[in-house]
Amino acid sequence: MKIKKVQRGKTFRYNVNRKRVNQQRRTTGTIKDPVIRKAWDERKTMTKNLNEMGISRDPNEVLAVPSTKQRRLRIIKLANGFIEEEEVNEQKPTKPKSKVVEQLEQDANEFRESQFRLPKGVVKYASYLLDTYGLNYKAMVKDEKNYDQETWRQFRAKIRKFMSIPEQFNVYLKQRNLDPKNLDWVEYDSENE
Repeated sequence: MKIKKVQRGKTFRYNVNRKRVNQQRRTTGTIKDPVIRKAWDERKTMTKNLNEMGISRDPNEVLAVPSTKQRRLRIIKLANGFIEEEEVNEQKPTKPKSKVVEQLEQDANEFRESQFRLPKGVVKYASYLLDTYGLNYKAMVKDEKNYDQETWRQFRAKIRKFMSIPEQFNVYLKQRNLDPKNLDWVEYDSENE
């Protein structure tokens, strides 16, 4: 005897605002980049807008990975005389860069200071380790607070990261009345500590 398929009866959901749902479905979303937002034309499609700006919609179309199958077919056609060599070496003419692309490249090339900051707990732990052991990473491994059983290289990476953030490391040095220009704090790239 076969089991009958269980079908749930359709229920109307009263709590859903269909008007709002349809509006949200229709919207294309907000464009966060001010350069692209300024150049965007609402009357045109997305692909037309991006083509006029000189931006690719799909990077795989522009920078496609060459297919070995297509390459073999071309070689076979070339060998059999179906196509000439001049057609094989065809290249699309490059368009001059639009203002939008130039502005985006200029914005991307501007130097931005890193906004990365370590959490307070990590700073507290790193400062405890520096107070107790200095830069002796192998002694840090044997510390009783090393619950995660980190290796000396992990400690070295953590301390170097802490020292590379001047906003947090200078506070540590000021609290201990230490000179930031002192060479004791200069880390050398040594593999064996």
